[in-house]
Amino acid sequence: MDHNNNIISLEQARKSRKHFTRSLEYELIATLALQQYSTANGANFEALLSIPLSERIPGLINEYGLKRMHRLIKMVLTEFCYSIALPKSKKLTETKISVAACDLILTADEDQLSMEDLIVFFELAKSGKYGKFKGLVTHYGIMEKLEQFRQERYETYVRIKEQKEAEVRLLGPTERISPEPTPIKKLFEDGKVIPFKQIS
Repeated sequence: MDHNNNIISLEQARKSRKHFTRSLEYELIATLALQQYSTANGANFEALLSIPLSERIPGLINEYGLKRMHRLIKMVLTEFCYSIALPKSKKLTETKISVAACDLILTADEDQLSMEDLIVFFELAKSGKYGKFKGLVTHYGIMEKLEQFRQERYETYVRIKEQKEAEVRLLGPTERISPEPTPIKKLFEDGKVIPFKQIS
C-alpha cells in the first residue's frame, strides 16, 4: 500500500477481496425443504400450510427471539443473493439484506409464513420460477416475486378451506342434545342454586 497516497495496489485488493461460498448446512436444509415441500410444478402449498403455527416464523420468534430469527433470515437471503449470476455490485449490500430481512419478518407475520416457505420460495425464484432479475437484484424485486408466491399460497389456502366446508355440509346438520331449545328459566329451576350467603 502507498501510505502517502492511501492507495491499495490492484494485487493487494484482489488478495483482500472476500469471496462468498455457499454453506454446506444451507445446501442440506434447502435440499430437504425442496424434497418435502415442492413438486415438479413448484411449491407444495398444501404441505407448507400443514406446518403447525408454532413452527412458523412468528411462533419461532416467540420461542427463540427476534434477533436470532432475523439473523437466520439474513443468512437465507444472503445465500439467495449470492447465488444469482450477477456481479456483486448488482446485488443487495449487507445493510440492504438486513433491511429486506426485516421486511420478510413483517410479511411472515401477515401470512404466518414458515422458514420452509421462504427457503422454497428463494430456491424456486433462483431457478426463474417467478421471473428473472434483469441485471439487478433489488429489495423491491424480491418482494414483488414473493407476492406471486404468497398469492399462490393464499389461493391454495382458500381452496382447502372451501373443500373442508363442503365436506362438513355433506355430513348434514348435527343432532341437538336436546330436541328443543331449553329456556333459561327451566335451567335455573332444575339446577340447585346456592345462596350467596352460604358461598361466603
